[in-house]
Order: sequence, then C-alpha cells, then structure tokens
Amino acid sequence: MKDFISKVTFGFFMAQFLPGAIVVFSVTCLCLWSDVSCQTLSVREFLLKSGECWFNSTFGTIAFVFIAISTGMVIHGLNWAVLAWLEHKANEKNLETIRGHLGWYKLCFALQLIIAPLAMMLEIVWLLTASKITYLMMDENVSKLPADKMEQFTFLQDFYLNFGQFYAHMAYAFLVGTVCGAISLFQDFSLRRIGLFIGLYLLTSIFYLLGQIQLGSLFEAENALCENKKSEEL
Repeated sequence: MKDFISKVTFGFFMAQFLPGAIVVFSVTCLCLWSDVSCQTLSVREFLLKSGECWFNSTFGTIAFVFIAISTGMVIHGLNWAVLAWLEHKANEKNLETIRGHLGWYKLCFALQLIIAPLAMMLEIVWLLTASKITYLMMDENVSKLPADKMEQFTFLQDFYLNFGQFYAHMAYAFLVGTVCGAISLFQDFSLRRIGLFIGLYLLTSIFYLLGQIQLGSLFEAENALCENKKSEEL
C-alpha cells in the first residue's frame, strides 16, 4: 500500500499531472492576456479569472484534468526521447555521456542557470534531426543486470527516478510558461509581465538542472552496477 501511494503521489501526480496542469494553465493565461479587459486586473483577480475558465462547471473540471494528464504524458515522452537521443549521440562518439562534451555543460553552475532554457530548446531542435526513430529509443540498463542485482537496481529507481522525472517534467512545463510569458511581453510590455517572465525563466533553469543532477546520478549508479557485473564475469 505504501509503494502504491508513493507511486501515485510522485510518479503520477507530481511527475505527470502537475507539469501538465502548469502547461494548460500557462496557455490559458496567455489566451486571457489578449483580452483588454483582463490587462487591468490584479494578479489575484487574473489568476481567479483563469481558474474560472476551467472550474466553473463539472465538464470544465473533467476536461482540465484529462488535458493536464495527457499533456503530462507528452512531456514524459519528450523528456525520454531527448535523453535517448543524447545517449545515441554519446554511443556514436564512444563517450560515456554526451553532455560533458557539449559547450553549455562545461560552464559553471551559475552560467548554466542563465542559459538552461535555451539549452533545452536547442536539445529539442537537435532531437528533430534524428533520421531514425530507433535513435530515440532508450537502451535500458535493466536488461544488462543479473537477477541478484535487481534489488539494488530497484532501490536506485525508487530513490532517484520519480524525483528526477518530477524535476525534468516541471522544467519542460515551466519552459512552456516562459515562452507564453515572452509572447505576452509583446502584447503588453509592463514591469509585472517582465517579472513574471524572469521568474518563469529561473524556475525553468532550476528545475532543469536539478533534473539533470537526479537523472544523471541515477544513470551513473546504474552504469556502475553494470560495470560490477562485467568485473565479476572477468
């Protein structure tokens, strides 16, 4: 029962539904910003009006939940496709990881905070250059592990995966919010919207880098298990 609650909370609600909800809410806010009558509202009034678009009826609430879950699943697929593409490029160059050889990952942490959303968009564009769909399929380490290592593998998954996916998915959700914030600046260039854009930009950076740390730690630990297996075979 404890594992079920944990998986529902972290694996579904936080890593799937919440990022999807942020995307849906961001797009809703962008649509409302084009309404002149909404531009004079306070932040509180504007957020309440955005909520009214979905939660004033049972049908609207159900539609919001369904769209948010679907969007979260799309984000999940996009995240793993990007990871698989980077893994493919690393294997192509006989590297353990491609990220250590990309220019923006060689910068200090503070500079990565500044450019992280741009790096995310570059990775998505780079993903579109894949010539085969097989290049976007992850080479899972579980198939390389013996049965006696599965308990350790499961521990690593439980310890890192849900949080790593939460951070990574939220980063993509905030990236959509950042893009919506940038578009809104062209509609009405104001200090309030500049502050919102900067806040969303920094949240995207923070969540993206935290996701890289969590998932990177997971993959490194999995690779260490595989290396232990090879050593034992020798």
